[in-house]
Amino acid sequence: MKTAKTVKTEKSVKSLKGERHLANAEIKTILESLPAPEDLAKYEKIIPGGAERILELAEKQCLHRQEYENRTLETEQRADKIRLGVTFVLGLAAGILGGVLLINGSELAGLIIILIDAAALVWVALSAGRRDSDNTESE
Repeated sequence: MKTAKTVKTEKSVKSLKGERHLANAEIKTILESLPAPEDLAKYEKIIPGGAERILELAEKQCLHRQEYENRTLETEQRADKIRLGVTFVLGLAAGILGGVLLINGSELAGLIIILIDAAALVWVALSAGRRDSDNTESE
């Protein structure tokens, strides 16, 4: 069998907001992973129906890979949603705590917590944007 050839292509990916975007992806071409037509003919002579079985195996492998990639994307999207929710809850809780401290007379402590909360939220937003751009470039 020939070795599989990796080809760069553009793939449509659904974002968390349901929008479709083009992302670079690497896929293996099914034709490059199959034996040469002459070899397939030899397999067919040796084992009747052998060439058809090889083609079916290649098609099944391709479908399996696509299903695996889809599950991986869905898992990553689910993890991103959970991460976003946890970040929102923690940021909101820290903001409320800082506000309560401000109202109850601990101005310095409340202000420090609110400033740290704001800085942390900005850092999370910037790092998430950087991570998304890195993922797009690497694909």
